[in-house]
Amino acid sequence: MPGPFDFLKHPLAKDISLILLIKLVLLMGIRSVWFDAPVEVKDDGVRAGLHVLGAPPASSEKTPK
Repeated sequence: MPGPFDFLKHPLAKDISLILLIKLVLLMGIRSVWFDAPVEVKDDGVRAGLHVLGAPPASSEKTPK
């Protein structure tokens, strides 16, 4: 009865398995270096909508009369 890893007896399968393992290690390293911090999402939908519609932005300063 053949075992589950008998395909690794072929040299090409060994090479492919080694390359995939190296790629997996490199991708996990890249992920841990560049993508470890959470990203804050700002909801600027109202400001973007006002900009697109051409409405003047609401200023927080009160104008003297």
